[in-house]
Amino acid sequence: MNRNVLCWLLFFLLAAPAAALADTYSAYYDATAQTSTALVVSNVGSEPGVFSCLVYDTDGAVIVETSQSLAAHASTVLFVDDLLAERGTWGLLRIESPIELAVALWISASGAWVAVENVEVVRTVGTVAQVADYASTPNRTTGIGLVNPHDRVVAGTLVLYDAEGGVAASTPFQLEPRVARYVSTATDVGLKEEFWGLVVVDADASLFLVLEYYNADGSLVDVDVVTAASP
Repeated sequence: MNRNVLCWLLFFLLAAPAAALADTYSAYYDATAQTSTALVVSNVGSEPGVFSCLVYDTDGAVIVETSQSLAAHASTVLFVDDLLAERGTWGLLRIESPIELAVALWISASGAWVAVENVEVVRTVGTVAQVADYASTPNRTTGIGLVNPHDRVVAGTLVLYDAEGGVAASTPFQLEPRVARYVSTATDVGLKEEFWGLVVVDADASLFLVLEYYNADGSLVDVDVVTAASP
């Protein structure tokens, strides 16, 4: 998997299944190349509490687990890079806490902040469709990533449509629990230059659909994480 140009990042909160919805959150992080992820966690409640942060690699294995306490209405920041023994990984992280939290993600590339996302709790049931825009042209390229935040296998299909509505590529996938996968429009699905249009992911559970947009010089200009809308 080529990670030299595409930095897999961004964070968008996705709640765990209903039984654990109040105390388990899932997120996306990137600590590759020149990309950094800062996680801001705040205690929404009027009582002190503790939260745990678990960092997974792309194979779904826990590589870091840490806990911190928070006073009422207090906030703290975790720099994912600092938690790791070495850089070069990306994928899923989880925040677990018995208290209500607010979470935000700050992403930087080559020392400059390129994205800030406040969390959104999303509840999904059954088959999910997630859509976004992509470009594979000399002036703009797109990196596409899928991250499974669940403790079960998620299966689905990634379809790339061209501007006329034709199917440019269709790739079935099956993601093991907590596993992340990178899809290159140039190498993994065989698209040539001058393609652009719609990305559709149909799966049996919601995923992190991560899109990074790059200029012709390879510089990152924007990043977006698409999650399914609440039912």
